[in-house]
Amino acid sequence: MAFEELQQDWRWAMLCPNCAMVRAMTSQPGNAKLAQIAREAGVSLSTASKVLNNRPGVSDATRKRIEALLEKNGYRRRRRTEQTTTNMVELLLDDLDTPWSEEILSGVLAGLNKPYVPIVSARTSDDWNISAWLEEVLARKSAGVIIPLFEFPKEAEERLARSGIPAVLVDPTGEVPQNVPTVGSNDYVGVREATEYLIAQGHTRIAFIGGPTYLQTALARLDGFRGAMRQAGIAVDPTLVSAGEFRYEDGRERARDLLALPNPPTAIFAASDMQAAGVYAVAWERGLKIPDDLSVVGFDDMPTSRMLLPPLTTVHHAVREMAQFGATTLMQLLEGKGGSMPTHIELTTNLIVRQSVRKLP
Repeated sequence: MAFEELQQDWRWAMLCPNCAMVRAMTSQPGNAKLAQIAREAGVSLSTASKVLNNRPGVSDATRKRIEALLEKNGYRRRRRTEQTTTNMVELLLDDLDTPWSEEILSGVLAGLNKPYVPIVSARTSDDWNISAWLEEVLARKSAGVIIPLFEFPKEAEERLARSGIPAVLVDPTGEVPQNVPTVGSNDYVGVREATEYLIAQGHTRIAFIGGPTYLQTALARLDGFRGAMRQAGIAVDPTLVSAGEFRYEDGRERARDLLALPNPPTAIFAASDMQAAGVYAVAWERGLKIPDDLSVVGFDDMPTSRMLLPPLTTVHHAVREMAQFGATTLMQLLEGKGGSMPTHIELTTNLIVRQSVRKLP
């Protein structure tokens, strides 16, 4: 499906995890589903929804074709009023108190145009679910949605499409929806390049602290590590590979186990800079010097990676750039200027060499 058919000051971000849940729905007296109408018109579900809800970003010819089908199937279309949508853009974060979230928020702010302002929500408890959050989005009549590092269920995609609310995914964690714009990065290549760098420095006993295996990004990073080791003919010791969360505490816990082994690794590759900071802490506790006694590599290139002592060698993940590009993409969808953009964008990664890796004799 062509992307053109998907068209359409920092004052502060309001955290609103528990807003009233009021669902605004349009009447659909006809028996035909909107998805069937979209297929008959040869457009995406999102495009058909925009016409149903009188949203911009659809060419005149396409709009007329869909309107005829809607009328034929008995749909009553929403009248366009000043209150149909607001100038609020939803930003859904997994957490609020991490450098990663700060980078995402900074990027989104840089990409939004006036008069749009972000409404920031976060997963606040173990029983949080995306359906309840969607109810809040609909109640606020938000203009669009930016979702970084979240699984995006098919029902959420369809619900937003029916409501005419465009969404952009940043660094998606699961299967990439066909009709939803995404901005990601090549994690596999980034980790592979960094692992090859460690091998070139003489390291063969390399540990890998990964992320949660239910995330596509975490699996790509693990695959990149294994691929580089396999290409170099180095067997991966299963005792040196672990999976957890992309968090500081997780890095500490995994590093304690690794450095307590009878034959500990000479280098640890942490799949996030926060995990790498945890490795630094454990090395300090054990009286080990980085990189003299232990080499460490991270992933993300958060601002904190330059503040560690010694500064961390890491993979630049372009987190802020991804978020900014995602917000810019949403602006183009809302303003109907995204016709020349591809649906899925992948930014490159690159290794940033600092002082945390030692070349072995």
